[in-house]
Amino acid sequence: MEYTELSAYDVPPGVVSTWVPVVDPSLWHDDERGLSPDHEAHLAQGDTGSWIGSVLRMPFRLDEGALRAALTAWLARHEGLRSTVAPCDDAIGLRRRTVAADAVDVAVREIGWLGSGHSQRWIQDFFASVSPFTWPHIVFATVVDPQRGDFVLAFGADHSVMDAYSQVLWFEEIVGLYERAAAGASAAELAAFEVGSHVDHSARDRAVAAALTASSEPVVTWLDYLGPEKRFPRFPAPIELPAGSALPQTSISVWLAGSEQTERLNAVCRRLGTSLQTGLLASVSLAFHEAFGNDRLRYVLPMHTRSLREHSAAVGWYVGLAPIDVDIAGLHTVEELVRAVHAAIARGKELVPFPFPRIAELGAIADGPHFALSYVDTRFVPGSDRWDQWDARALRSTSYSGDEVYFWFIRTHEGLNVSARYPATLAAERAVRALLERVAFHLDVMGQDVMSAAAAAPAAGHAAGATVA
Repeated sequence: MEYTELSAYDVPPGVVSTWVPVVDPSLWHDDERGLSPDHEAHLAQGDTGSWIGSVLRMPFRLDEGALRAALTAWLARHEGLRSTVAPCDDAIGLRRRTVAADAVDVAVREIGWLGSGHSQRWIQDFFASVSPFTWPHIVFATVVDPQRGDFVLAFGADHSVMDAYSQVLWFEEIVGLYERAAAGASAAELAAFEVGSHVDHSARDRAVAAALTASSEPVVTWLDYLGPEKRFPRFPAPIELPAGSALPQTSISVWLAGSEQTERLNAVCRRLGTSLQTGLLASVSLAFHEAFGNDRLRYVLPMHTRSLREHSAAVGWYVGLAPIDVDIAGLHTVEELVRAVHAAIARGKELVPFPFPRIAELGAIADGPHFALSYVDTRFVPGSDRWDQWDARALRSTSYSGDEVYFWFIRTHEGLNVSARYPATLAAERAVRALLERVAFHLDVMGQDVMSAAAAAPAAGHAAGATVA
């Protein structure tokens, strides 16, 4: 499993078709449940052309009736996909509208045979048509070669209706729905699914935001983190494009460790009383220290807000932000570094349940994240043991930014992967690749369980990097 752009996926030649959700306009109704602060912020900043999605090879010959039934059932199960916004007179000028689970259908349109490069580019342009303002906020595409026994299925969605975890939940759910539909399950049977609604979550999120004031601890903590200029941390090296540049960012995907190496590293982290996430971010901190000489690493760590069990399998945007500040000055062993990172994550995690857009409003914060690290363990996602055979991939659209640097670390059954996007500059290319090489090195060192020798190592270059300084 990797998190990449569609251009990195081997979309085959074949007959391309679109599958677009449709609803009778008369069936929409006003919904009193408010938009989440994150949704409102996305609408204020969002634009057509940016999307996230997923793609896989369905291990069956295409049965159009079964796929239509499967897609319709998936939309029926997740209320957030049957919700949209409409103009009104409130502060942002928009209100929620929703349709019932049985109101949605899917319209199929055959585009025709396209070569591999053409099919990939056509689907990418088609997915770029999704918008945060116009339903449907998600569309699907298939590529079928009649000579093969499988077919490619992909979707593109606006970020307002889902997060990265939703992207990977889709694989098992859609394959299972297709199998059941092909076997003759009814629409009602397919749509039946006990899962929470992101629309309900949004209403609760809004209530949490409404309880905040300018003097609330989360607001004060964020302002202290951002400093007097109220600016988010940047990547700690000069890599930016010139101001006003609008070039697409560079995107790469790298495997940092295989499954056995990752298991060894995880065992070391457990013995230290922490998690692989902490060990990984400790290695990242050490790599930054070596690459750029900084004793302090500051970044944003997105973390999930799926606190209720009923939302564990729900499609929606369940993400909060944790401000991370790791000071490694004076630390001498990796054990000390791991403890420092663990403490930084614990501090930042306390702020995740509080919607940052509301904090930004109360604190007059105009800036947003520029440098972020994310970690997701996907091994326990249903169906993850079959992702490799399905050639499953989570997707994101091309981004345009002169200074943003994002790293997505993903643990899978195959090991530890990182996907990154960064400015299209030679300096950024060199810095990111060199950094990831150092991260991989330190993960390997930690996985060899050199922790016990760290205190005896006299300098940074000894004990395979076991000392910090």
